[in-house]
Amino acid sequence: TIPLCHLLFILLSISSLSSQAFTLSSHPMNSKMTTASLPKDGSHNHPSTFTSARKTSLPSTPNESHPLRDGSHNHPAPNTMSLIQSRLDEHNLTLPPPGAPKANYQLIHRDGNVLYLSGHLPIRADGSMVIGCCAPPSVIEAAGEGITKYLTTEEGYEGAKHCALNLLSTLQSYLSEYVTVAEGGKRRAGDLSDIAKVVKLFGIVLSHDDFVEQHLVMNGASDVLGKVLGK
Repeated sequence: TIPLCHLLFILLSISSLSSQAFTLSSHPMNSKMTTASLPKDGSHNHPSTFTSARKTSLPSTPNESHPLRDGSHNHPAPNTMSLIQSRLDEHNLTLPPPGAPKANYQLIHRDGNVLYLSGHLPIRADGSMVIGCCAPPSVIEAAGEGITKYLTTEEGYEGAKHCALNLLSTLQSYLSEYVTVAEGGKRRAGDLSDIAKVVKLFGIVLSHDDFVEQHLVMNGASDVLGKVLGK
């Protein structure tokens, strides 16, 4: 059997391998990484080569190129972990236990305030995995109860949701263990509320040759990240 959806990530860069990039908020942070987790020289312990993204900035004064001509910030209210948990409860979502690497690689790597995540599988909270191949209704109907397990677009969407939940679980585990944040004159352990934004999400969907709704399957991951992080 083959996993339905294997989500990977990348940050506006060229790489021989794909990874996901989350940008942390600009709170002062202290890393508590041990020598076993990352090299002391700060190098990437990963066979990928990333190029830096060119910095851009918004116009300093309102003009025709900026949608908010009055210069105001259309930013959402600051996230808190209690707010994130309330969103999970509202949408009946549960973060699974953080998993371990399935091969010789790191689940997550930090470069400054950017976190790169390796590929995550559609593993449910009970440890089972969504498996199968997405196919159009005509193929599923013709196949019947054959050897190949075909999935509808809706079932694929559910698989992508589990990929995203596993990504969030990995992030929460990493932030709470390796990141501290200055808040109210004290320092607290990091959590999902410290994520400023998701830079890019890349997914691979196992599909029948006639299946053309991969983007709708991937919406499962995008929707979970948007609902939980509120971004």
